[in-house]
Amino acid sequence: MKIGLFSSNYGDVYYELSGVENAPILVFIHGVGMDRLTFQEQVEFFQLQYRTLVWDLPGHGSSSIKNYNKRFTEISANCLNELMEELQISQAVLVGQSLGSMIAQYFQLKHPEKLLAVVHAPGIELKSHVGKWAKILVPFFTFLMGLIPENVFSKSFGKHRAVKKGVQDYLSSTMKKAGKKFALQITADMCYDLIDSSPQPKKVPLLILYGDMDLSFIRKASRSWHAQESLSHCVAIPHANHIANQDNPEAYNMALHEFLKRVLID
Repeated sequence: MKIGLFSSNYGDVYYELSGVENAPILVFIHGVGMDRLTFQEQVEFFQLQYRTLVWDLPGHGSSSIKNYNKRFTEISANCLNELMEELQISQAVLVGQSLGSMIAQYFQLKHPEKLLAVVHAPGIELKSHVGKWAKILVPFFTFLMGLIPENVFSKSFGKHRAVKKGVQDYLSSTMKKAGKKFALQITADMCYDLIDSSPQPKKVPLLILYGDMDLSFIRKASRSWHAQESLSHCVAIPHANHIANQDNPEAYNMALHEFLKRVLID
């Protein structure tokens, strides 16, 4: 395993690169208020056949952040490109979780030649889902969320995004470390990303995963996205909420494994 701290234009980025040398590379991108450890069971499973890269997003886990002068999704996509250049990764499969899915889509818009496939687990397509008028509601929403006490905010974050108690506790602890103010700033950026229109990226094979116990609008958005993408596969992970890779790692890993076999091996 190669462990490092890469100095990017947006802060020092912690990463771990492991697995089979010269094998296809899977790059995992975690969600808001989390860190690389959410993918621990995926790394253990896939590093036996692939090369795996996990990293902490700017300001998360063991990574720092500076120059927060544009949307967090764009910052992180640029940061990932710098990291891949540093590690001499020319092509990879991106596996994005929630916020990570948006980052993967930004990356796909800018660097489609570097992608073998993209996995959204879960994800919502970057496009205008509502009118631009909705932008006026975002500051109001974040203000109301900001009124919630820090400890209540962290505990609620875990409780409403996972089924397993251990996963809930993990989410609460990582969110507490990241901080409510930082998380809400990122959430506002994500809201704007889903309000603004976005160009269509170059098509690559897609896998769309979602927990069957996730919020209804996320399940619906996943199925709708799949219906519009001819190169996509869509799988509902049973007995799982938003963090399906930790709620049901066995089903999640198998769905991803089957997809990778189709697009990389068969």
